[in-house]
Amino acid sequence: MGLPLPESCCRGTQLLAFRAAAIEKWGDLGWKETCALLGDEARDALLRPVRPVEWVPERHMVSLADAVFTGPAAKSEQTYREFVRHQIDYGFGRVRRMLLHLMPPEIVLSRAPDLWRHDHTHGELVVDVASDKKRAHVRLVDHVHATYEVGWITSAEMFRYVLALTRAKHVTSAHRSGGDRILEIDLEWQ
Repeated sequence: MGLPLPESCCRGTQLLAFRAAAIEKWGDLGWKETCALLGDEARDALLRPVRPVEWVPERHMVSLADAVFTGPAAKSEQTYREFVRHQIDYGFGRVRRMLLHLMPPEIVLSRAPDLWRHDHTHGELVVDVASDKKRAHVRLVDHVHATYEVGWITSAEMFRYVLALTRAKHVTSAHRSGGDRILEIDLEWQ
């Protein structure tokens, strides 16, 4: 990965998936509404051609998530979670969908920390799968998503939906702050 970046970043694939999901769900007008809610710095950083392997500062992605939640999602958690599922479909899910259908959830969860490190420069993901292989506890430590409510919703729905793409059925998630810059997510499935 080279020298560590001075600030938390994610792969450009996440921005591209974000944009595609917003346009699919709300059309060009919804995307324009989202962009209008961005500050100048975030707008300049995000509304330009971005390569999938490029690093994008997470602080701008936070602004984008807040703009979607406040704007076209109208502060509806249900609507925003639906948007996150579209984002996964365009990003992570598109590339790995076939593999996900073939893998049991505990294998996907065991690979989650490595997948996190591939797509994010900062933060640590710790996953503990229960011995019954029907529950898991996920901790996101020292990452911006663990510091604000929309980040909590994003992360919890992301993990829940990715597990739902595996052989797991009836996947649920619950999330809470685990303290300073720690997000706790509990997952259950059948």
